[in-house]
Amino acid sequence: MQRNASVLKNASIAAALLGLLLAGAAVAGRAGEAYSVIYFDDAGNEVGGATANCGGQYVSWGERTDNYVRRTWICD
Repeated sequence: MQRNASVLKNASIAAALLGLLLAGAAVAGRAGEAYSVIYFDDAGNEVGGATANCGGQYVSWGERTDNYVRRTWICD
C-alpha cells in the first residue's frame, strides 16, 4: 500500500512540473522573436503587461488575465 502512495505522489509531482513547463512555453516567444503582451480586465482597463526584448530581457508587471493582446516582432 505504501508503494502505491509513493508512486501516486511521484506521478503528481511529475504532472505539476510538466504543467509549469507548458505554462512557461506558452508565455515564451520563439527564437529570434521578441514580444509584448498587455492584459485587460473585463471592463477593458489595462491591468498588466509583459515584454521580452531582442536582448533577452524579460519584464512583467501587474496581473495576467484571459483578456490580452500580444504583439510580436522579429529580431534583427
